[in-house]
Amino acid sequence: MGQTKNFFKEKKNWSLIKDKILDYYLIPYIAKIAKTGKPLIIFDCFAGKGKFDSGENGSPLIIAAHIKTAIQRNPFSRNRVKGVFIEKKYFSDLKSNLAGHLNAEVLAGTFEDNLGNILSADTLSNVFFYIDPYGIKSLSFSNFKQIKSKKFFSNEMLMNFNSAGFLREGCRLLPRSDDQLKDIEIDDYEMDDTANSIEKMDAVAGGAYWQDILNDFYNGKIDFYQAEDKFISEYSAKLKDIYLYTVNIPIKVKSSHLPKYRLVFGSNHEDGIILMADNMNKKWKEIVDQQNNGQLPLLDFEFPDLMLSQGFDLKKDILSFVSANISGIPLKSLIVELIEKYGITFSESHYKDTIKQMEKDSYLVIDRYPPKTRKTGKTATSMEYDKYKIIIRKSG
Repeated sequence: MGQTKNFFKEKKNWSLIKDKILDYYLIPYIAKIAKTGKPLIIFDCFAGKGKFDSGENGSPLIIAAHIKTAIQRNPFSRNRVKGVFIEKKYFSDLKSNLAGHLNAEVLAGTFEDNLGNILSADTLSNVFFYIDPYGIKSLSFSNFKQIKSKKFFSNEMLMNFNSAGFLREGCRLLPRSDDQLKDIEIDDYEMDDTANSIEKMDAVAGGAYWQDILNDFYNGKIDFYQAEDKFISEYSAKLKDIYLYTVNIPIKVKSSHLPKYRLVFGSNHEDGIILMADNMNKKWKEIVDQQNNGQLPLLDFEFPDLMLSQGFDLKKDILSFVSANISGIPLKSLIVELIEKYGITFSESHYKDTIKQMEKDSYLVIDRYPPKTRKTGKTATSMEYDKYKIIIRKSG
């Protein structure tokens, strides 16, 4: 198991990626949540020091900066948006680094220790959870179920989940043969120091299904890459008990490698998952362009294009989803289904453009209600589902 004492010495490339994703997403997220007129609480559940020893900001200072910007743009939001930062080991450092920041509450202890504080928040609040643990020990599924039972006004989560590390730990607990792992490209995963058990692993996974997956691996039915993919698929399915919509983003050094980790996003609103995927697609590509232009150092992480790594066929999948709905499927629901399969591979506009092209090629029919524009009375061609009820049907 890895040690965490040097974790905050300097910010590693894989930490840069996840913090950039958090940073970029909070901009449109906070703007959208402000329109609800309800309070927003951003929980950083494993906050750490707040700043790396080398000077780079960690997630607490990134979140605090967004809260400051939101208040500057709208002073009336001063009592409507705040950050709650939870940390046990580095509580003093965190409190010092957040000193002077507006609406920043620092809580000592672990995520579990403070579950009562989380659940005591007003149910009218919008809550966002950033969950970036050192390992897997604090990700008990029952915690998420308790938060769900609170029925906040809205609830979203961005979690760093070490899926390959989870299975590697599972291999230690269900030992068979080290020979089966010797040729696998497994990175040096950060894991917590607390001793795990099969019971604890069941609690994290939300069931014992991971044991069946590893048994299939041990018996040669699947390789370790397939085991990791199957595990995250089943974990995401379990997460559907908490969030209606989920997407996971594999963070890989190379497409042929196992994920360093998976960023798992959950929301109960279609708009939430579309906003996340669309914004992350655009910003990740912006990062790639900045790297290519020498504006950023190379992060050594490839863009997660699932058409390349998984061999998915976008047009084929669009037809498949549409064909499964005889009376047609709303455009927004279709895009959500595609996002749940493709992650951040495509932008929202790319999906819409592809669907429109498939209509031109006579694969699909697009029905809009109302069918005519109100101003000109011409046939509507818009793909804006906030203005029209748009239904996609298979042609023929």
